[in-house]
Amino acid sequence: MKILSADDSLIMRRIVAGAAETIGFETLEAKNGAEALAQLSTHKDDIALILLDWNMPVMDGYEALCKIRADAQYKDIPILMVTTESEKKSIVKAIQAGANNYLAKPFEKEDLAKKMAECLSLEAGT
Repeated sequence: MKILSADDSLIMRRIVAGAAETIGFETLEAKNGAEALAQLSTHKDDIALILLDWNMPVMDGYEALCKIRADAQYKDIPILMVTTESEKKSIVKAIQAGANNYLAKPFEKEDLAKKMAECLSLEAGT
């Protein structure tokens, strides 16, 4: 199983990949929401968790979140928003749209791994 990381920042995608590795997962990467949807349709049976940045070109993470949640075949895949959008109204909006959890940037790699593990119902550090 893999984790899909959608972020326009290469550095952030590398950080996510490192955190995913610590909990035993490989990572698929996307630079925007449209690429994330393409990866999801290609690898839907392999994706255990989706991480979405909010602010990306082409299609932002919120729009991608809404499109993913509108498709019944993806309803059971947990989604973690990982973004600089840290205002309470943004967090509420994402959760109401179907995000399972939310992590505001900047963060520590350990916090990311813990949130990912929570979304996957794993014990952090396993």
